[in-house]
Formats: sequence, C-alpha cells, structure tokens
Amino acid sequence: MIWGREDRESASDKIILDYIKNRFGVGNAIEWDGIYRRKNLEENSELLSLISQCLPPDRISFRSEDRILHSMGKSAMEYASIMDGVDVPIVDAVVYPKEDEIECIMNKLRGKGMIISYGGGTSVTGGLKPNSQHGYAVSLDTRNLNVFNLDERSMVLEAGSGLLGPDIERRLNEHGLTLGNFPESFQFSTLGGWIATNAAGQESNRYGKIRDMVLGIKMISPRGTFTDHVVPAESAFFRVADIGIGSEGAFGIITRAWLKVRRVPDRYYYKAYMFRNFSDGLEALRNEFASGRSRIVARLSDDQETSLSLLAAGDSAAYRLFRSYLRYRGVHDGGSILIVMDDGKIDIKGGIGLGSAPARMWARTRFDRPYLYNELIRYGIIADTIETSVLWSKAHDLYAAVVSAFKNESDRMKIPSIIMCHASHEYVSGTALYFTFLFYSRKNKADTLRSLRSAIMNAILASGGSISHHHGIGQYLSDLLPAYKGSAFELISQLKHFLDPDNMLNPEIIK
Repeated sequence: MIWGREDRESASDKIILDYIKNRFGVGNAIEWDGIYRRKNLEENSELLSLISQCLPPDRISFRSEDRILHSMGKSAMEYASIMDGVDVPIVDAVVYPKEDEIECIMNKLRGKGMIISYGGGTSVTGGLKPNSQHGYAVSLDTRNLNVFNLDERSMVLEAGSGLLGPDIERRLNEHGLTLGNFPESFQFSTLGGWIATNAAGQESNRYGKIRDMVLGIKMISPRGTFTDHVVPAESAFFRVADIGIGSEGAFGIITRAWLKVRRVPDRYYYKAYMFRNFSDGLEALRNEFASGRSRIVARLSDDQETSLSLLAAGDSAAYRLFRSYLRYRGVHDGGSILIVMDDGKIDIKGGIGLGSAPARMWARTRFDRPYLYNELIRYGIIADTIETSVLWSKAHDLYAAVVSAFKNESDRMKIPSIIMCHASHEYVSGTALYFTFLFYSRKNKADTLRSLRSAIMNAILASGGSISHHHGIGQYLSDLLPAYKGSAFELISQLKHFLDPDNMLNPEIIK
C-alpha cells in the first residue's frame, strides 16, 4: 500500500525522521507496516459472466491482492482510515482491456455497476475509491493502452494512456526528445492520469501543464467514442481534449493522446539562493517571471521546509561555517531556500548565492520525498499535501492565512503538528503554493485529518486561491466543487449527464 517498490531501500534521511518523531513525542513502536489485509473477498459469478463476454480470462482478476491494490491510491486519508481500523471499500473486479474492448465493458455494466479508471495508482485525492451504492465496482486498468508512435518530423507523439512516465521519457530520449512532464509521482504515474487531472510536472515553468502539451485525445464514453482532429492549432469551437483534460475519468476513458514534444536541452545549469524570508523569495520570483524569465525549475521553500532540508547536513564543521556565513549576511533563524534549474546562465536578484550543490542534490532526489512519508506512517505520523494557485498580489496573504488556520486548528485539537510550504510552479500572473503538513494523534486519525484539511481549504478559498493546481479534485474536494465553479457547475453536470447518462464512470467525482 505504501509508496513505491517494496524492494527499494528508503532514501529518507534518518536525521529528519528522528527530528519529527522527537518533536511529536513519538517512540519507536511501529503502528502500521504499510500492508492492508482483507479476507473473504469472494468472486461474483454474475459479474464474471458479464465481463467474460468482453475479455478473455487472463485479463480479468478477482484476486484479493489485485482488488485491494486497485481500490486505493496513495492519499493520507486512506492511510489514516486504515490505521483507525476502518474496512475501506474494495472493487469487485479488475479488468485489463485493450482499446477496442472498452465499449463492450461499458455496455455490459450499464445500469449494473460503476467503472473506475486506474493508471498508476498514485492518486492522493480519493479518486479510486469505489462506492457500493452504484452496483458492481470494476477497476479498469489502462496498462494495455500502450501505443507509442512518434512523428519526429512534426515533433508529435501519439501515446497510449497507460504508459508510465519513465517509459515515455526513455523512448523519447533515444531521439533526443522530451515531453517535459515530471510530477513527483513521475516514476509510477501514467499519461492518462496526467491528462485526467490536468497535471503539472516540476518543469512546467518551461513546458507548461499537460494541457499545454496535448494536441488531441481519444476518449471512449457510454455515449460513444470521440477523437480529435490532430493539428497544431485550430479555430473551430472546442476539442475533445478540452473536455477530457481535468475530467478525472468522469466523462470517458481517455485511451490515447497526441502530444507536442521538445528537444532535450544541451545543458542544464543549477543554482541555489537563500532569502531572509519567504516573502522576499516570492518577490524575487515575481520579478523574474513578470520579466519573462521562465526558469525551467524555480522552487522556493518557506522557513520550515528550508529548516528541515538543512537538517540533513548534520552538525559538521562545514555546516556550522555555512550557518555563520548566513548569519553574517543577515539570515538568522528563518531563511527560505530557492532551487533553480535552467538551460541558461542563472542570476536571481535579491538572494544570497549558495552555489550549485543544493540544486544538484534536489535534482538527484526530486522523486524521493514520498519515501520519507513511508517512514513516518510506520510510526503513526500522518503526512498530507494540499496545493493551490494564487495571484502574486494575494500570495503572501494566502500563505499566512493557511499557516494561521492550520496552527489554530492543531491547537484546538491539542495535537503536535508541522506545516510547511514551497512555491512550486510560477507564472507571469502568480504562483502555485504547495503545502505539506504532518501531525500525530493516537486515535481518530482520519477525523483529525479531515478537520485540518477543512481548515486549510477554507483559508485557501477565502484568500482567493484555486481549489487545486495539479492534484485534481477526486472525492475529497468534490463537495466544494459546486460552490467553487458557481453557475458553471451546471454546465459540467449537463456534460456529465450527456456523456455518461447512467453515471457509471467515476460517479463520485461530480455529484
């Protein structure tokens, strides 16, 4: 259930882990081994009979292990519920169709069940949870949707939605090309998942969100199959991609996409800066991006996240000298570190230059952070993330409001907690703020987490932030969607009803 591969040795830093455990007063007792076990998951003969009319036996699974795996993502809420002793809902079957078999599955399950699309299983929004109120729950695994056709002359890739990030990049890199989408889940997430959530990778400052890369998609819905006319640009109402991107599987199964690809930069440059506080760093970023200098990566951590990052350096003589230098330059207990990666020379105004080493270290370990969460969860410490985007003029106030709301709620519940933030994606008009928070409670972990998430989301929406920037809505934010979208929610609902009149596709996303 926990993140990554079981045979992978954790890359988490023991110093950080011990610091958090000591701060929270947590001992060395393991509260959960990261494995969810369920007995008596029976095979339903009627469901098997229905699906067998569409698929051969080797692409239908009723195995308990497969069904459990496909019923949960990697969200803190799911982990917290399991640790509370709650039996989470499990899908009734897992199917592995090819593209031309999906329509048959939809027809057989019409009025009898729900279909939840499954890519890499990295959802942190509850998007994979089944609901027995919708009849049979079937997980549709997209791994067999794996077409890969490269038109190098046009710099266009046709790719199946079930392809994993590393597979796409490896095959493109053989031609000196890149898609440029590197979310933190990159090693385990799929193209279909990226499109369904309108994901943004760590290099989105240069390459954009997945929406900016997609030229067209093919989407199969209960109403029929829809495919875009693939051209560089057009002026003819909207594309199927405009409907499918960000729809989280609620309108149809995205089976393939056509995407723009780019040349891999000849060289990368790395540099790190320290700012006296988070606000100064945000202002430096605003000046950079408002001036049109879109660095490939510009990641600014607040003082809490910076402090935890620096803990890994230990108490060496070199580190003490480094801290003395920062104090000499006016950075005392606080300080916000900025990591920059670009394909040209880097010169950010207003910060204290730290050389390239911190940025190179970040680049080497940038997909490892979830492995630290694995270690925390073993000791009962819950770590979760919420992200948003906000205009530059509101960024500082939103950050302060979220931190204050979180601390007030933690104090009210009398639990030890930490909240930290980094600016992860920048625009001419604003930035994305990515909040990570941790807490420990001996009981009622899920209810505690709901209270903390609610406090954060209320502060975000009251301060003018977006409901999400790149994680999507899932089930944890779906109740907020109608108010957030206002009258536009009726359009979304009508589109859902047209494409999926029986509400069989990921039915809990649009309520």
